[in-house]
Amino acid sequence: METAPATLQELPPELRAFVEGLLAEKDAMIAKLGADLEKLQHQFELMIKKMFGRSSEKLDPNQLLMDALMLQAQDSCAEAAPELPAAQPAPSSAAPKVCKRNGRTPIADHLKRNDIVIDVPESEKICPVTGKERPCIGEEVTEKYHYVRETLEVNRYIRKKYGSPMGAEENGVVTAPLPPSLLPRCMADASMLAHIAVSKFDDHLPLHRNEKMFLRQGAQISRKTMADWMRNLADGLRPLEKRIAELILDCGVVHHDDTPVDRLDPGAGQTKESRVWVAVSGQGPPLVHFSFTPNRKQAHVLSFFRGYGGAVMCDEYAGYANVECGVMQSCWAHARRKIHDGCKSQPPYRARVLLEIAALYAIEERIRDASPEERARVRDTESRAQLAKVFEAVESKTFTPGSQGGKAQNYILGHRKQLSAFVEDANLPIDNNAAERAIRRVAIGRKNWLFLGSETGGATATTLMSLLGSCWANRINPVAYLTDVIEVLPVTPAGQIDTLLPHLWIKRHPTAELPPIK
Repeated sequence: METAPATLQELPPELRAFVEGLLAEKDAMIAKLGADLEKLQHQFELMIKKMFGRSSEKLDPNQLLMDALMLQAQDSCAEAAPELPAAQPAPSSAAPKVCKRNGRTPIADHLKRNDIVIDVPESEKICPVTGKERPCIGEEVTEKYHYVRETLEVNRYIRKKYGSPMGAEENGVVTAPLPPSLLPRCMADASMLAHIAVSKFDDHLPLHRNEKMFLRQGAQISRKTMADWMRNLADGLRPLEKRIAELILDCGVVHHDDTPVDRLDPGAGQTKESRVWVAVSGQGPPLVHFSFTPNRKQAHVLSFFRGYGGAVMCDEYAGYANVECGVMQSCWAHARRKIHDGCKSQPPYRARVLLEIAALYAIEERIRDASPEERARVRDTESRAQLAKVFEAVESKTFTPGSQGGKAQNYILGHRKQLSAFVEDANLPIDNNAAERAIRRVAIGRKNWLFLGSETGGATATTLMSLLGSCWANRINPVAYLTDVIEVLPVTPAGQIDTLLPHLWIKRHPTAELPPIK
């Protein structure tokens, strides 16, 4: 009886080639299934994070160092993971932070006080021992917030009319004119328009909710009427929106980003995806500008940055490749997020890269309030050296082509020049978080009003959000700002329109400044 061959080499040549082909197919199939499994696992983790997890990738280095895998990564690295620099003491000119535990925030002094005097009963004013009247020795004051419900009122403009004397009727009738108005035939005054605009585009209340709230006060104001008011208001405020865009481009550093928004498509009976773009000033006065486009074609980006020669901080959208500018930057927050989400199957590598990026951010945090000269010096020495360590950590591993880790690695290495640009200029930012913070109001809004009604509605929304976003960036009460601007814009000369921009308006109305969020 013949025995089976012990090795593959003992097989006949034809059979050996056939078996080797089967084994190669098996290895290729295993590799493909492994890549598919990694991709599906990555998508599953992203979905779970989106539904239940926090969006921040903030690192706790101490927690990472306690991880056994992190310890393994440190042992395997030629150089120990960098320690984050200790927090620098605050400058002597800065007011020391007072930490209150279990304390109440005092009620603001400017709020109206209504005194409610509570006296003891007359019988207790007499001393039971002496029979004499007790002397009043002071008061106990307790303050509580009291909410006065907003109510609708009607302003009646009674205009006097004067005729002509007998025999001079040809001189006609003289009637007192109405005050100048941004929306002459509108039934809502400046305060009403400001309230609806802030409710819809700052508090994210859909118009049908405002309609119901007004109905509780006995006023029937349809959502269609309010939508018409907002469209006409945006048309009147558009010169201010255009000036915000011009000033942002004049500042020399622009954060830019976009996000999808659904728009009704009546002909198709469904919605189509449109885009809302945001531009934020990287230096100078804090200004925010939103714009709407029915698609994501690069025509908008090219049009917005036409003639611009400064720096642009943006994501990897291919449309930016054709933008003519001085410096094109990529965002380290995007790069960190790709490592954070795409390399979970490689914990030692992931931890090492994230710690190196955290050390880079720690340097930026330390020089945030430094002078441009000091920031340039630190970036040229410490940041440049730490940047080299980051790229070294990124290059320390070879990934399978097409894997999530490989995509994250290729993104960082492919954008090395754009990610390194900030060390060359003290005025350049390290990431695009300013634009991401600004565009959050769009993301929150679409969860409430779900979609835009039309392209005109998109233009209306972005015009009003530009002014409201700039108000928030300057810590301005948006209702007070819009109410005043709507009233005075019709009588403001064209050459003085800049005085109504949020960062200049607040200088003349300091009481409209919002208190800091604690």
